[in-house]
Amino acid sequence: MPYIIGLILILGAIFSATTGTNLAGDLWDKATGSIKDFAFPKSEKEIVIDNLNSEYDLLDRFFSDTALGLLQNEDISVEDKKTIQSAIQSFSSSKNLVSQMESLTKNDKGLTKAFIEKVFDLDMESGPEPTSIPPNCNLVCE
Repeated sequence: MPYIIGLILILGAIFSATTGTNLAGDLWDKATGSIKDFAFPKSEKEIVIDNLNSEYDLLDRFFSDTALGLLQNEDISVEDKKTIQSAIQSFSSSKNLVSQMESLTKNDKGLTKAFIEKVFDLDMESGPEPTSIPPNCNLVCE
């Protein structure tokens, strides 16, 4: 059995060296990605935003290519062209809103992540240290 495992590893190293792929790096990236996904699963907000981004790819191609071609067509009425322009503007503003939501959710910490940072004291954004006033001093505000 160890002979077969060793043979597979040697053949994998030869194959990765001859094809130019980084087999060890790819395996490491996949393993760390799996661990990260298990430790910090995506929230429902992140899943919805990912789905919106995948749908926006198709709409982005339509509004960047087809809709601009429709605006230059003489057979389309002026009212329809105005409607297409408003749809393009609405799409671009909604795409900006989705990107803002994505940045907000990336900054939002999940319960597990916040707990781990609190336990291991990984909070990088520490505020100013509170000032201590000795008991023999009086703090008077006027």
